[in-house]
Amino acid sequence: MLNFIITQSYEEMSALAARRVAKALARKPDLVMALPTGGTPVGLLAEMSRMAQEKEADFSRAFSFNIDEYIPLKKDDPQSYYWFLDHHFYQHANVPPENRFVPDVLAKDLNEECARYERAIVDHGDFDMTVLGIGHDGHIGFNEPHATHSPVCHVINLNEETIEANARFFSRQEDVPRQAITLGMGTILKSKEIVLIANGKSKAQVMKQLHDCTAIDPMFPASFLLLHPNVTVICDNEAASLISSLR
Repeated sequence: MLNFIITQSYEEMSALAARRVAKALARKPDLVMALPTGGTPVGLLAEMSRMAQEKEADFSRAFSFNIDEYIPLKKDDPQSYYWFLDHHFYQHANVPPENRFVPDVLAKDLNEECARYERAIVDHGDFDMTVLGIGHDGHIGFNEPHATHSPVCHVINLNEETIEANARFFSRQEDVPRQAITLGMGTILKSKEIVLIANGKSKAQVMKQLHDCTAIDPMFPASFLLLHPNVTVICDNEAASLISSLR
């Protein structure tokens, strides 16, 4: 069963999620994290950065892994997900550069790169804390609705809905990459703790679907989270507005 926490605002959602990360870091200073990108986690990363700057959290021994990355964007491309975490978090916190991990989407053999990235996660003992966003269709990372799913890190062809949703970050829709490397749901589910964050009315329908979900459905990838014993869903009032039992 998923644990839902409803907050009054986006800011409260972000702060609460950041405190979850800080508590995990206090328990284990060499915390192994998987962090999300996109519009939703901007506030979370800002609060984590503030904690680092004000000495409320020390990320100097932590390890951070990207959940996904666009093919074939370089790390310094402003549209890459590595750049996003660097811009919103790494530059403001004290995560050592050698402790920041992202798939090499420019590798000659992308399947081998996926295997290498998966090995790096395993070598670090799997994730202690994974923070997730959720797509309008229930996708997690870039694990989109599909009849079958790779459980480990893999190359994915993005569907049109995802491309359209991400087009707002690009000058033109045709500039949105059509492929990405993403962690598989199996890798995500090996995390010791999972926090999923969502905000805004646009996420209300998918949050209701997640709340009401009682069975694993590969066409609704977020349903795989039901397999995990320690998932906390933190969303604001607008995202929870269709869940009558939580009102």
